Amino acid sequence: MPDAMPEVVFWYWYALAGVLLILEILAPGVLFLWLAIGGFVAGTLLLLLPGVDLVYQVLVFAIASALSLLAGQKWLRRRPPEALPGLNQRADALVGTEAVLAEAIENGQGRAHLGGSSWRVTGADLPAGTKVRVVAANGTSLKVERV
Repeated sequence: MPDAMPEVVFWYWYALAGVLLILEILAPGVLFLWLAIGGFVAGTLLLLLPGVDLVYQVLVFAIASALSLLAGQKWLRRRPPEALPGLNQRADALVGTEAVLAEAIENGQGRAHLGGSSWRVTGADLPAGTKVRVVAANGTSLKVERV
């Protein structure tokens, strides 16, 4: 009479680890990576010790996944990802650049073209066509002064 449970070979675990890595790439967050490590460890155990019972394989998978998850969380807490400077702060990235006023600054406000966009600028009253330098950014407004 054949076994009800087919024999699990090491590459089944490696295939599971590969599928979990693909899910890690497609899904947000960092969860499937730790499970993939558990699958790799279980597959390596079976490669080195053929004939290990499936219950022990699953136990090794669960323990290795949990340990890699805990180690990964500890590692990520010590090395938080750094935000790129100026990310989502386009106005701050323009500080120091020069432009020509598209509209005169009257009563402290005018417009200038920078980086392919028209920006509201503030500063001393100046006629249109004056060359200015961005000295500060305040939200969507740029403070300028004459060059």
